Amino acid sequence: MSFDKGPLAWFAGHHVAANLLMAGILISGALSLFQTKLEVFPEFDTDTINIQVPYRGATPAETEEGVCIRVEEAIASVEGIKRIRSAAMEGMGSVTVELYENADDQEVLDDVKAAVDRIETFPAETEKPVVAMADTRRRVITVAVHGDASEKTLKALAETMRDDLTAGDGISQVDVSGVRNYEISV
Repeated sequence: MSFDKGPLAWFAGHHVAANLLMAGILISGALSLFQTKLEVFPEFDTDTINIQVPYRGATPAETEEGVCIRVEEAIASVEGIKRIRSAAMEGMGSVTVELYENADDQEVLDDVKAAVDRIETFPAETEKPVVAMADTRRRVITVAVHGDASEKTLKALAETMRDDLTAGDGISQVDVSGVRNYEISV
C-alpha cells in the first residue's frame, strides 16, 4: 500500500508550500477579523405579517365569522404564504401570516394589504384593518419607576426619563409601559 499519493503526502514533501498555505490562512483570518460584525442581539427577519381588525362589542364567535374567516379567504390565494393562523377574541380579530423564506417580504405584504383592502363584507362595527410586518424588537433593559408619589407624577417622571435616554447617542428606542392613559372624567 502506497502512502505517497494525495494532498497531505504532497505537502509533507514540500514544506515551503505548506508554510505558504498556513501563512495565507492566517493573514486572511486576521483581515476578516476586523470586518466581522459583532452584535449583542443579532437582527433576524421573522417572515410574518400580522393583520388586526378591531370589532367593537363582538363576541369571539362573531369575530371569527365576521372577520377571521373573511380575511383568511381573501389572502389564501396570495403567493409566498406558508401558513395562516387566526385568533378570534372579544372585540378583535387577529390573523398571522407566515411566509416562505425565499418570498419577497415587501411584495407579499403589499399583496396582503391589497387583498384585505378589497374585503367589503366586514360588519359595520369593524374598524380599519391594520396590516404590518411583525416587530422583532428585543428588550435590553427594564427600568421600574416607583415611589411615594401620585400616578401622574410617576408617569411624568418616566416620560422625562424616556426623553433623556433617547436624546443621547446609542439608544434608539425607549418605551413607557404599564401606565394608564390620561383620562378626563365629566
